Amino acid sequence: MDAIGRRSVLALAGAAAVSGAARAQAWPERDLRLVVPFPPGGTTDVVARLLAEAMREQLGRAVIVENQPGAGATLAAGRFASQASDGHSLFLSQIASHGIAPALYRNLTYDARADFRSVALVVTVPNVWVANPRKLAGRDVRGVLRDARANPDTITFASAGNGTSTHLTGELINMLAGTKMTHVPYRGAGPGMTAVIGGEVDTFIDNLPTALPQIRGGTVTALAVTAPERVPELPDVPTLAELGDFGMQGVQAEAWFGLSTHKGTPDAVVAAMNRAVNAALAQPALRQALAERGTVPRGGTAEAYGSLIDSELTRWAKVVAEAKVTVN
Repeated sequence: MDAIGRRSVLALAGAAAVSGAARAQAWPERDLRLVVPFPPGGTTDVVARLLAEAMREQLGRAVIVENQPGAGATLAAGRFASQASDGHSLFLSQIASHGIAPALYRNLTYDARADFRSVALVVTVPNVWVANPRKLAGRDVRGVLRDARANPDTITFASAGNGTSTHLTGELINMLAGTKMTHVPYRGAGPGMTAVIGGEVDTFIDNLPTALPQIRGGTVTALAVTAPERVPELPDVPTLAELGDFGMQGVQAEAWFGLSTHKGTPDAVVAAMNRAVNAALAQPALRQALAERGTVPRGGTAEAYGSLIDSELTRWAKVVAEAKVTVN
């Protein structure tokens, strides 16, 4: 390339940088769109709407939530990935679409790494392992694990469905603790909880927000939580990470929700989106509302969220492979 050509390339690069910076300064130029790949009413949707309102207050622009449920969040993720960047669209990425699905489905229409840009982690949601108090009377989590080691296939654990994060959490426990509990999938958390209350299964792994009412009501017993530390709602319930004698030192298995955007979004706009999310999450009212629903407000850099997604993709791919998990 001659000197004139090099100057032209540098000029174009400089112009692009200036354009990106100017766009970020003006951002947002219009209302935002937030795609939520689950139906209205669930924890995911509630978190998204609380965040959307807090961001509206920060930015002075509406954040319009679009619910696009189907196929465990993968339909909406594929649709979003196929669209061109407009600098004003966000996707509520989570453990289903950006942690587990790439290991489960061979024909996904998106690449969780290459087709998105990470913006920020929003919340984490601990899982809690509960038991029927009559079937496993008098046994704490260590007692249950000892029985599951000594008597393979005799203790059952329910989940919200085959391939869900609650299912894979149970398979992770099996892998680390050397147990062989039998998985019983149900069509959602509600039927799974009903099954453990009624004694159809011995135990059930559920998200903390939906399990808390039954734990507090005494219809189920909490064995352990999957957060890195004990949760304020259940201060007497140990974490899996405390069970060092069962090979689970430091382990955690939580649901998580964050924001991603299109892969073509300029760096400066991603940075502006990240600042907006962190500013919203700094609001005491939002943090309290999220905590009241059993979620843990997070935030942080776009790079940190991207690293979390990378580590989760690697971790759950290993669990899926070792447990030979398949979906129809």
